[in-house]
Amino acid sequence: MKLRKIIILSLLFSSSVTFSQTKSLADFEISEIYSKAEAKENVFENFDIEIETVSLNDVDSDFTRFDDLIWLKSISKENKIVLLGETHCSKNIKNLKNRIIIALNKFDYFPLVIIENPYSFTPFVNHFIQLKSKEESKTFFKKELSNMIYTKEDSIFIEHIRVWNIQNPNKKIQLGCIDLEWQYGKMCEEILKPYFYKLKDIDTGKIDKIIELGKNQSNQFFVEIEPLLAEAKKQNLQGAYPFIDSQYIENVIDNFSATNNTIRYSFDYYRQKAIIDKIKSDNYFGDYFKNQKVIMHGGGDHMKSKFFYPNGGNFLSEGSYLNYDFKFTKNKVFSIMISGLSFSLGEMKDINLDDCVSQGAVYKSILKRMQSAYNADLLKENKNYFLFGLRTDFEKFIISKSYEYKNSGIIIPENEWHKITAYSTELNAEKRKTIENENEERIAFDVYIYIPNSPITIARKMFGNN
Repeated sequence: MKLRKIIILSLLFSSSVTFSQTKSLADFEISEIYSKAEAKENVFENFDIEIETVSLNDVDSDFTRFDDLIWLKSISKENKIVLLGETHCSKNIKNLKNRIIIALNKFDYFPLVIIENPYSFTPFVNHFIQLKSKEESKTFFKKELSNMIYTKEDSIFIEHIRVWNIQNPNKKIQLGCIDLEWQYGKMCEEILKPYFYKLKDIDTGKIDKIIELGKNQSNQFFVEIEPLLAEAKKQNLQGAYPFIDSQYIENVIDNFSATNNTIRYSFDYYRQKAIIDKIKSDNYFGDYFKNQKVIMHGGGDHMKSKFFYPNGGNFLSEGSYLNYDFKFTKNKVFSIMISGLSFSLGEMKDINLDDCVSQGAVYKSILKRMQSAYNADLLKENKNYFLFGLRTDFEKFIISKSYEYKNSGIIIPENEWHKITAYSTELNAEKRKTIENENEERIAFDVYIYIPNSPITIARKMFGNN
């Protein structure tokens, strides 16, 4: 699958190319976006293909501009689950995601939005989005969220939800973080340790030793933390906030155990098993998935709803599991993929990631490549570039349309795709194969939106490094 290849390509680019060796952008696996004239040199340019567009502006302050998303109205009413897949690291994709989430809640009501962040963040972001006071929310963000929220775009999103909840008290949105504890050292130190320190007559030195086991990913941690958790339940222990209770702490430890298994044994198997468990279990988000309507947002591979994995493998994608296996949502799922083609460096041209909240491996790789090329005077900060080897006639066609429809996402309707696939049979074997691959990726979703270009997302500086 193309999305998997994109991630692998990014992760493989781990070694630096020294400036003395650098001869071109190719040394950084980067290529320039097509010019308008170059983009028009594609086999589909003079073919009668009608497209639809969506704005890439962010949500407006009064949540009203959704004319281009009116097609979501029937979708919101006819489906229990709406999935939003994305190519990570794109500012424009984040803007469109914001608009889609708000539009779905304008047209209907989805009380839970699942996001791809560590589970332990969940009650903290939910506390933030329920605060009515701007000053109180700023204070809480600075104290508790500043070193959790990865990007500027993520902070804008949760502020949108906070404002939405103030303006729409009968349609309040909750957020659910469903991913593993990737920042497990920070989680052990800042969530688990302070909580267990509150136990009556406790030896804090003993807690410190257990926490160190966790930070070192020792399996013994899960053995030695169990008596402390049992005592916390017995004492009905509450942490610094009412939402930090024994059930939350038990969930965090359970999620950390899944993280440990994922890192030690099998990445996809244990990660996906843990995510599906959170969908099913009432201790996590099960009640929402069984009885209410949910929006899920995450990487594209997670959100395929029209791909059936053989031999019981549907748990490998939340979309496949929800659409084919989970009886409460079966055949009530709609999926949208938002795919980014090219990126610009923008504000990240000279920001040191060491000063920022920890970012994912793909983002680190992308930024390292782009900053290195920028520092070698090979890349312009506001120009768009291909980062994943996308140099096919189909991508040329999409880029060509982007010159015609500025600041727009591009949708090719299903009936137009029939024209494309029919015409592709007349192409040579290589070009025909690229269309087959593109179509194979597309048909795993109900709607596929192409984002021709975008600045990369802006990593947030850690509090104290501003």
